[in-house]
Amino acid sequence: MKRFLCTGKAVPFVELTVAHASVLTILAISFERYYAICEPLRAGYVCTKKRATLLCVLAWITAAMCTR
Repeated sequence: MKRFLCTGKAVPFVELTVAHASVLTILAISFERYYAICEPLRAGYVCTKKRATLLCVLAWITAAMCTR
């Protein structure tokens, strides 16, 4: 495992994945806040904890796929 980290491939991959995931997560939060402001009565039904968790997981998967 230590040899894999020292080859110089894993560290840049993790750094880029975290950078992409943070941008995608902030984008998802921004859309959620926009929806909460524009549609305040429906936001409670649409913006759920389960949907937020799903969006975070999708953001990390998308970030990992785009980093390759």
